Amino acid sequence: MAIELDPKYAKAYYRRATCYLQTLQYKQAIADFRRLLALEPQNQLVRTQLDSTQKILRKAEFEKAIEVEDESSAADRCYQIIAEGNFEALSLPELSSQRRRGL
Repeated sequence: MAIELDPKYAKAYYRRATCYLQTLQYKQAIADFRRLLALEPQNQLVRTQLDSTQKILRKAEFEKAIEVEDESSAADRCYQIIAEGNFEALSLPELSSQRRRGL
């Protein structure tokens, strides 16, 4: 690999970071953009790419956190109803909605 032969070969870091972006491997892309900035601190294109990739990663992590939170909230509600034996607490529309979501 070009980077192993020449660790200061900036173009190789840029190309690899771009490949990481295309395969949604944001953390690896960020690492390569940072290495590239260490080699070329004045490169505004790389700085912009790094900022953009960091924003994409934060958004993806936020959306994943919300998804997990929604799932755990619904699961907690089901466990509570089961523990209390209060199945009447579910109205028919809510029950149908939960069945559609696979709960």
